[in-house]
Amino acid sequence: MNHSQVVVVGAGVGGLATAVRLAARGNAVTVLEASDEVGGKLAEHVEAGHRFDRGPSLFTMPELMEELDALVPQDLPGRPAPFRYKTLDRSTHYFWEDEEEPLIAWTDTQRMATDMEQRWGVKAQTVMDHLKGSKDAFDLTRGVFLERSLHERSTYRTGAAWRLLSRIWQLPLLGTMAQLNRRKMRHPKLVQFFNRYATYNGSDPHRAPAMLHVIPHLEHGIGTFLPEEGMRAIPLHLAGLAQSLGVHILTQTPADRILHDGTQVTGVLDKHGVEHPADLVVSNADLHPTYRHLLPDRKSPERILKQERSTSGVIFYWGVRGTHEDLGLHNILFSKDYQAEFASIAQTGSPGEDPTVYINITSKELPKDAPDGHENWFVLMNVSADPSQWREEAVATLRSQVLEKIQRTLGVRPDIVCEQVLTPGTIESTTGSWRGALYGASSNSTAAAFLRHRNRSTDLRGLYFCGGSVHPGGGIPLCLLGARIVDELAHQDQ
Repeated sequence: MNHSQVVVVGAGVGGLATAVRLAARGNAVTVLEASDEVGGKLAEHVEAGHRFDRGPSLFTMPELMEELDALVPQDLPGRPAPFRYKTLDRSTHYFWEDEEEPLIAWTDTQRMATDMEQRWGVKAQTVMDHLKGSKDAFDLTRGVFLERSLHERSTYRTGAAWRLLSRIWQLPLLGTMAQLNRRKMRHPKLVQFFNRYATYNGSDPHRAPAMLHVIPHLEHGIGTFLPEEGMRAIPLHLAGLAQSLGVHILTQTPADRILHDGTQVTGVLDKHGVEHPADLVVSNADLHPTYRHLLPDRKSPERILKQERSTSGVIFYWGVRGTHEDLGLHNILFSKDYQAEFASIAQTGSPGEDPTVYINITSKELPKDAPDGHENWFVLMNVSADPSQWREEAVATLRSQVLEKIQRTLGVRPDIVCEQVLTPGTIESTTGSWRGALYGASSNSTAAAFLRHRNRSTDLRGLYFCGGSVHPGGGIPLCLLGARIVDELAHQDQ
């Protein structure tokens, strides 16, 4: 093959994984990163002996990291040791204010389903059948919707596409995720349990299509895992693989312009005035700044750019004195009325007085993440992607509501010894995600998957897109799959 000079804009997970793949094919790759460190949303915060992963906290589909490891020879100088992670016996502890004990979502799904039957009277087999439906839909659609570009004709000539077409009647094509779960689960708390998976891509289960029922399989079929050095280890490992392959990663080097001759990319100009020649450019930056700032002289896909954004979040990072035995690595404190909560987010931007609270405590599995007798609480609430709303007063109000929710649900008030806050505004300013949206566009429509931006430009040769704001979507597994799609498309073009 003909080797290329490649510039990747952005050292997030998608950008780093793309750099590894393209460098493994012999291309000369440079990564430009505006921040002083790699990782994008997978950053880290350390305070008073407490270590926090600032961004995504759930790790699944570890085979995608192993796939990248396999591309790099073990004896290559500087190559990091193989990526290491734990397999967990449970995913999440679920809490309701009127339930004395949490529901533990065991990795052993039969055990979990039996607990649900004993607690709420819904037959365990009904739950297992619902999970099997998630697996079947995932297996049937992954080869088209996740592992290939939806925007390339060749995708629809594959065996995966023909299998999907021949069995499409088996998929939940009609209605919303909430309607599907009500029809199948009936008990309101089980419906809420399964509706929660719409938030994995920042969507509202009461508007998002029933096809998002594929998401539970990631957690309950494939499993829940944790990198042995925390989530921050993912981008650090990818950067190590890339550098061992000769990739140049330039931090504190924001891109200023994608250069081209009208039909073909020619390089990237950085903010320092340095031109980086390239015949292949990959933007891992959010789609909105990519077009508005890096390609201001090209026609923008306005319909895509104006799509509804996914939810954002307000996150409190609390160092907490004391240990809390009922809490696990992942914890959900559910609101009493999930539909009202999402309606409030859509109408006011805030989850209201009774927010659902997600608490991630990595020190439960990685004791060194907090001092003895302490825990590191990552506390997230879904809010709208609207930086202007989350000023100091609004954050203080939400903080009080969250503490009251924790008190009502767990019967404790955390003894907070240190604190940092992340809002939609700081998410936007530190990661470049437009309006602070965590997953780019929302998936609150049946056509959402098809409306995501393509991975290969149709009017500039050599220009590709990866990351959470383009196909196949946001979240660590999808960003890693997006890197694979870009690599395959670029390889076809060389």
